[in-house]
Amino acid sequence: MTTQLTSRPAQPLQGLGWWNIYFILKIALFLQGTIDFHPLENFALVVFLLLPLKARALHVLRLVIAIPAAAWLMHDDSYLPPLDRLWAQAGQLMQFEGSYLLELLGRFISFQTLLALFAVVAGYILLDRVFRVSVIVVAALVFISLPSANVPTAVAQPERQTVSEKTVTSVTSPAGTDDASLNTYLSGFFNTEAKRQVLFDSPAQNEVPFDLLLLSLCSVAWDDIEIAGLSDHPLFKEFDVLFDQYNSATSYSGPAVIRLLRASCGQETHSQLFSGAPSQQCYLFDNLKKLGFEENLVMNHDGVFDNFLQLIKTDGQVSADLMPQQGFTPYQKAFDGKPIYRDRQVLEDWFTHRQADHSEKVVTLYNTISLHDGNRMIRGDASTSMASYKARLQHLLDDLYAFFHTLKQSERNIVVVMIPEHGAGMKGDRMQISGMREIPSESITHIPVGLKIFGKDIVRTGEPVHVTAPASHLALSQLISNVLAQNPYQTGRFDPASLIKNLPETPRVSQNEGSTVIDVNGKPYVSLDGNSWSAYPAH
Repeated sequence: MTTQLTSRPAQPLQGLGWWNIYFILKIALFLQGTIDFHPLENFALVVFLLLPLKARALHVLRLVIAIPAAAWLMHDDSYLPPLDRLWAQAGQLMQFEGSYLLELLGRFISFQTLLALFAVVAGYILLDRVFRVSVIVVAALVFISLPSANVPTAVAQPERQTVSEKTVTSVTSPAGTDDASLNTYLSGFFNTEAKRQVLFDSPAQNEVPFDLLLLSLCSVAWDDIEIAGLSDHPLFKEFDVLFDQYNSATSYSGPAVIRLLRASCGQETHSQLFSGAPSQQCYLFDNLKKLGFEENLVMNHDGVFDNFLQLIKTDGQVSADLMPQQGFTPYQKAFDGKPIYRDRQVLEDWFTHRQADHSEKVVTLYNTISLHDGNRMIRGDASTSMASYKARLQHLLDDLYAFFHTLKQSERNIVVVMIPEHGAGMKGDRMQISGMREIPSESITHIPVGLKIFGKDIVRTGEPVHVTAPASHLALSQLISNVLAQNPYQTGRFDPASLIKNLPETPRVSQNEGSTVIDVNGKPYVSLDGNSWSAYPAH
């Protein structure tokens, strides 16, 4: 008797099914340059999804594993900041109004994105009836994984910088763009910065007193001004000194105001900002207080969010109390629902009080958040904060321009410095959506900084000057020191060119918690872990 052996037919390999849509979207985003692509991890997911399984429970288990893995892999392929930075900001996000949270969600998932997703789904349903779409998708994944599909552009090695000893004492450019070279450069930069200081000389006897007013503006960079079409606003023609390459060194308000208030020392690391400055000499307001200036602190908001007011007092060592805000008319509603007051109203109210005050000389910090992301205008355009940004910027520049005319007409001796905290990130890029400032990219940290000298019969003997060298807060402190030393009110005249002769240069290095951006031969590099570096992706 013979026994016939029968072989079991092999289980046919199933396709990717609806997962094809995930990979089609990823392929399209990669070809657009919106995301990167990690072949090993993506093909591991493909193989995992193609494994033949019998039991329904195993299919469910695979789905439970695959969905979070695919979401993590999509983020890993993107240029977005690490997920731990999002969790770190969760406490602040919970303070935002619901309408602002919906607006932020809309920046990630726009109407155009939903239309594209609908087109991909519809196209997949139609094509799957005719072709083995999974085979096409896997072939496309293989293609984009080939080296020829994504050849990195060679980076030219930077030339060694040569700068004047009078203007800068800083490290030279890195020897290369590998991780070790850039880490060595960054360490050398901060070591050098730690040795730099600006000194303030004691005033001469019988000097003519004058006031100092620092206008600290939230969320405006040169990039935002250009996008809003306001580069030709008359305010910018008012300044006697204007910085063309000023780096805010951060893209968040708290660190920005601390850096300003410690401007008399070289640039600190982000972590150093929240402990005492290395020297009492670093504190700008303390230096001015020692020269006889009294302090004023003025805002068009309450300063409660993110402990902003306390940071100014503790880490910036400003002792003045916040000027009362009773009687102001709310002009905007902030991202957390708090009122924001019109800049011209607040400034002119402060100036009215200042004229009635008998203090000989005063240094004032004015901080405005009129341009902060998430704000809504109470009257006029109450649409999304991005849509209203141009109108809000126009109002702010108009208010400052009108206030400048008030100062001119008063004939009071006062020196005004305009210095934004950081930009708004209006444009966005492949690493950050519009309005996101987690990474201090150049488009956010390149800010317009200017100085204007007001006074009765004061004569400017030269043309307005532009500081074209790379600069940061140390240069601003030096400029203020130069104004104090020359005291144009003593002679009744000043030459802007003489005020900027010894301004220190500072290479472009910017930091937030968890991210650093440096400039190497005109090309930005970013580190998100404090050790490894990559070229910042182009827009």
